[in-house]
Amino acid sequence: MEVKYKTTPESQPIAEKEYSLRTVLNMMGIVIFGGILLQSLTVPIVLDGNGEFSQIEEIKMSAGKFVEFFLFTLGCGIIYYFLVNVYFMGKKWRRIFFISITLLAFFSIYMVFFYLLQHPLSH
Repeated sequence: MEVKYKTTPESQPIAEKEYSLRTVLNMMGIVIFGGILLQSLTVPIVLDGNGEFSQIEEIKMSAGKFVEFFLFTLGCGIIYYFLVNVYFMGKKWRRIFFISITLLAFFSIYMVFFYLLQHPLSH
């Protein structure tokens, strides 16, 4: 009597999918800007001693302030995604990326001094 053994194929490790830096930065943007928007909705909500959710009315944003905050965050997100994706388009586009970053830096510094001139600090 002869026994025939079946050999099992050697287990081949499944290669994990590698994400490019562009994909990782885009995912980080979703987490960052989604978290900022979610935080603006959940900050005034607390869990009281009875285990019930309640809102702190003093720190709750009004509808107008929330729309303003939402539009600001949306604008920042658009600029972020534009710059991340432009950076990875090639050498010519990388130059545009660095020019855009430089212009944003100068504009930010200009706005700091413009704001300080319009609203001087009181001592």
